Amino acid sequence: MKHKVSRATLGNGLRVVVERQPGASRTAVCVHYGVGYRSERPDREGFAHLFEHLMFRGSASLPEGRFYDHIHSLGGQANGTTHQDYTDYHQVVPAAALEQALFSEADRMRAPRFTEQSLAGQLDGIEVEIHEAVEARPYGGFPWPLLPGVVFENFANAHDGYGRLEQLRTATVAECEEFFEAHYAPGNAVLTVVGDHDPEELLALAERYFGGIPARSFAPSPDLRERDLTEDRWATCTEPEVPATAVAVGYRLPDSRADMAGYLAHAVLAEIISQQGLEGVQAASAGCGVFGPLDARDPDLLVITALVPPAVSPRQAVEAMTGRWSSWADDPRLERIQAQAVRRMITEHHRQHVDVYARGRALGRLELLFGRAELLDELPARLGEIGPGDVAAAARGLHAAAKGVLVMAPGAARTRPAPARDTGPAPAALEPPGTPGPVAGPPTVPAPARPVPALGAQPTPYYGPRRDVTLVGGTRVVAVRDGRIPLVELRLRLPLGASGWRRPEDVDALVHVLAGRTGVTGRAEERGGSFHLSTDGQWLDITGFTPPDGVTDWLGLLGELAAPVGAVVPLRTPSRRRDPGAVADTALRGHWLAHTAPSRERTGERPGLDMVHHDILRRGGGWLVAVGDIDPDRFAADAERALSGWKAAAPGEAGAYAETGAYAETGAYGEAGAYGEAGASLGTSTLALHHDAMADVHLTLSAPEPTGDTASAARYLATALAGAHYQSRMAAHSLRAGLDHTVYSARDICLGTSRAYVRATLPERHAAGGVAGIAEVLGELRTVPVTAAELEPIRTFCAAQLLGVFDSPAAKADLLRDTVSAGRRPEWAERLPELLRQSTPAEVGTACADLFAADRMTLVVLGRPGPASETADRWTALLEGSGTPPAPLPRPHAGSLA
Repeated sequence: MKHKVSRATLGNGLRVVVERQPGASRTAVCVHYGVGYRSERPDREGFAHLFEHLMFRGSASLPEGRFYDHIHSLGGQANGTTHQDYTDYHQVVPAAALEQALFSEADRMRAPRFTEQSLAGQLDGIEVEIHEAVEARPYGGFPWPLLPGVVFENFANAHDGYGRLEQLRTATVAECEEFFEAHYAPGNAVLTVVGDHDPEELLALAERYFGGIPARSFAPSPDLRERDLTEDRWATCTEPEVPATAVAVGYRLPDSRADMAGYLAHAVLAEIISQQGLEGVQAASAGCGVFGPLDARDPDLLVITALVPPAVSPRQAVEAMTGRWSSWADDPRLERIQAQAVRRMITEHHRQHVDVYARGRALGRLELLFGRAELLDELPARLGEIGPGDVAAAARGLHAAAKGVLVMAPGAARTRPAPARDTGPAPAALEPPGTPGPVAGPPTVPAPARPVPALGAQPTPYYGPRRDVTLVGGTRVVAVRDGRIPLVELRLRLPLGASGWRRPEDVDALVHVLAGRTGVTGRAEERGGSFHLSTDGQWLDITGFTPPDGVTDWLGLLGELAAPVGAVVPLRTPSRRRDPGAVADTALRGHWLAHTAPSRERTGERPGLDMVHHDILRRGGGWLVAVGDIDPDRFAADAERALSGWKAAAPGEAGAYAETGAYAETGAYGEAGAYGEAGASLGTSTLALHHDAMADVHLTLSAPEPTGDTASAARYLATALAGAHYQSRMAAHSLRAGLDHTVYSARDICLGTSRAYVRATLPERHAAGGVAGIAEVLGELRTVPVTAAELEPIRTFCAAQLLGVFDSPAAKADLLRDTVSAGRRPEWAERLPELLRQSTPAEVGTACADLFAADRMTLVVLGRPGPASETADRWTALLEGSGTPPAPLPRPHAGSLA
């Protein structure tokens, strides 16, 4: 992707970078400030991270809680992160909310509000964050934030970016205001906007919202200079209840400003290590930069982590890791391995930075740190110039280089290296011409509030030019041109059919056999792409991507999968831990199939792997989606040739798929489908699956959708109103009842039928009350009318949130696969925002009653035997009228939930 970057510098020093991405439905607004944890003084350790939190807590026009109003209501996202040399704040919103996003960022740059209450609250939040990230998990702090303290001496580089909580708790509001004045000046920031907007208009908007913020001086950049590392440095600590000793090795990287080729050679080397491993250790991985490539100024680290094998000392392991760098550099396989690594890195770079959100963050970071946002699009070419000789030279250099080594070994108590301390006053860094001088004091007059701008016009989402055709073999092909990056995203979805749905373990084995027999994954990676087979019990999905010139080869790999497997008897694949929802759905499919389709097992005929393969892959059908840098007509022709050996599915065969489905029409319930691991018991319309290791009770309520328009916008809104929106009726009930559980609603395909379902995770102590509450809400969905006031925020949210699936070719491909495999036309998602606006409250109310009728739902409960059976019995009693549901709680006014 190469879009022209436009830039300007406002009168107050704020640098502005804008990039137009034609066709984008959403816009990213990012602000990067030139302050990271390396900017902290020893008596302000952890302040950069604390301040990132505080900047979300209120400003003059957006007091406590209001910053997120336009973001959450429109299905956008916003966050901030603290790094070594910068702190970034980023939003992605519908294009219509551009001015709201600019306004909110400008307001907190102009006039943030710090209070004792917000400071105390954020300190509590940081305490929880540090506990979860460093203290409560195994190998906490490994390799960051501990490793830099081993390699570096300068306090700025060596200290812990989280800070010490006991010191942070002494912070005052006045000190927070001082930190803001020292570092959050317009001249120390970069504003980046990426979206489908005219650059000149964007620069004018930047001037409108940010231009009036007064210029002021700011603190100079810290002195990051380090003495040369002349010998290895080691630090050892202990960690209770970990299975093995871990080592982290840190090498100083070349300065990317002075030696970009050398820096990127080390990045390629890190990729090779992560893919190939290292001798003498286990689970070796490597990364260029503490937080990633080109994420910090010099100095930064090449970080290698690994586990030490049993009966090997850490020093022996490190010697094995690093002592063979020279011979490894002379390995004749290096040229092939290096070329594959570069292809992977280029491909991943394109995929990571295609959407507006990722691009906005990366462009702003590179502009702030290196003064060149354009470096983002130059990196693929620069990586392509790195040859095996460059990587070999990097490896030989590491052989002779001194390093820092952090060892974390099993021990009775948790110990950590001593924290970095101040090494004395450092000289001020040399600043570029024009840098402001001494820091000014805080303002004395609070800034006034300003009105928030209204939403603008929202462009209609559009996939791009496309071809929609059904091949002779029955496969439907949808191909879309999206030329933002030189890649093509590919998806093939096949229904498992009755034999596959009945025996999911055979489908797991088939996936294992197909991948191993053909070597498709490795062959696709050698060509710079990917090819992955998976199954979730409902579908066989093949997902991947490839450069445009590899499309024919990728389709060829697809065609190979249809070759018969014959009498292969595979070794059973290890049993996988499935999430509770997948376990419930497997049981549900077996339960429904037991009463609606004949079973080969009952007549003594075992399907066998070849029969399952035949039903899934050799009867034709399915859906093939391609999105990327392609000609849609040519792709359809290529797919026809590649899949010419696939037969068309005859009507009624297992491989065929009908939109309305045939399995759930009877509504019959009977004996449970087999579930060997957990065991099963059955009520009238319940399956109670017992699993002693479950800490919570998991339930799934499913009902086949009634015949009719499964693509209805009213049904989409009904699902959101029931439990898929943060102001849904399920969410409102949980809040009113004070129940500690997770519950949501959704729709998908189960067997060959569209279904609506509700999933919940209930702590055992709340399981009975939780299922009664769900029953109450399901009753309300049939009896309590939907009002316009209740529906409007949900309608707005759904229409805006849908725009996110147009952000990237990968997201588009996933959406198209899900759309067409659900029996909908490709243009459904393009038209849905407008259809949502047209749906009336009465239509949505009718859809609620149709989709979520409790007396048509099958309940699957997974949990420990006692709680699972009690929950199932409570549900049955409620349906039969012998239970006493809790009295309805007062309903909140529409829009009252935050």
